[in-house]
Amino acid sequence: MAALAFLVPEAQAGGFIIRSQSAPGFGMSLAGVAAGDELSYSFWNPAVLSQVDGFQVEAGAAAVLPSIDIFSDATGSEIDIGENALVPSSFVAAPLTDQLTVGLAVTSPFGLSTDAPHDWDGQFYSRKSEIFSINASPMISWRVNDKLSIGAGLQFEYFKADLTSAAVLNGPSAELKADDFGVGFNLGMQFRPWDGTTIGLGYRSSIAHDLEGHLTVPGDRSSANATLDTPDVVSLGIVQKVTDRLRLAGTVEWNNWSRLGDVKVEGTDQTLYLEYRDGWLFSVGAEYDVNDKLTLRAGAGYEIVPLTTDNRDTRLPEMDQVMFSVGASYACNDRVTLAVSYLHSMGVGDAKIDIQSDNKRWLGIDYTGTSNLDVNIVSVGVNVKFGG
Repeated sequence: MAALAFLVPEAQAGGFIIRSQSAPGFGMSLAGVAAGDELSYSFWNPAVLSQVDGFQVEAGAAAVLPSIDIFSDATGSEIDIGENALVPSSFVAAPLTDQLTVGLAVTSPFGLSTDAPHDWDGQFYSRKSEIFSINASPMISWRVNDKLSIGAGLQFEYFKADLTSAAVLNGPSAELKADDFGVGFNLGMQFRPWDGTTIGLGYRSSIAHDLEGHLTVPGDRSSANATLDTPDVVSLGIVQKVTDRLRLAGTVEWNNWSRLGDVKVEGTDQTLYLEYRDGWLFSVGAEYDVNDKLTLRAGAGYEIVPLTTDNRDTRLPEMDQVMFSVGASYACNDRVTLAVSYLHSMGVGDAKIDIQSDNKRWLGIDYTGTSNLDVNIVSVGVNVKFGG
């Protein structure tokens, strides 16, 4: 019986992290988000709330349109396992005093899905994979003085996995369903050493999910439990004002994927051999105020994903990626601002999938091939201000 890995590739993110929380941020390939002043940037750094002017609500959605192709060495066949997805997000901020601001973010930090044909070459390693998460994060920030702001928050997260692979050739599937509710935290600071420069540092903690559910195979259903620790995320950003209209930005983000290791599925004879390396994102961008109403953005980035030939499989056939983006914001009036962005991410070359007898993931059937990905993401958002 095939081992069931509950990790699903999210386009434009190493591993199964989702970064589609901000239309303004995606317009610059996430450059400078930890140091910026958009409400949705508080996902990466709760200290951002200190720059929010008045009571604000921001809501957005990202349409993720991936093509994740796998080419089989044995048969020469090619399939696309990518599935389109819509990722919503929402944020609220309310100043309590001139120095204290509270906020709430509701996002989906992990997930998306893949779907392979029922009778494809790698069916014993994967068929359909679905991950769903929802995270509610209450936050507070304190503007210590004109140079320093700090912030903190809690994370309350629901995580669910539903995965299938072939139990018998071209026959019924083995299915794992499991879910859990976990708690974590986030911290951040922004430092303005001199006029026109902001440096931001944000931290999202790992959340330990004690997943509980069932493994179903033809004629049998048994309990299945596993502990999965999501990666810590550290975001370092800088925003530099060049002129009254032009700002440059940059981001370095670290994802602590190496903490996952191997995951034992209790109640079964299966182990998920993850053994990821840490992931990194590097991006640069710029935004330009055409006038008081219109702001244009552009950015580029490079991501080092946690996967190599040693740990890449048919559920997560990801490779390093480059990305390019453009975006714009338009202030309809003093209270309502609309934002839109387009990001294109592509794999760097073809990634090797090599599951043979010397690979821990091997189930007695070889699977070798290559994969590549190409992703388009369109994000929209609206920010509404209520009072000063």
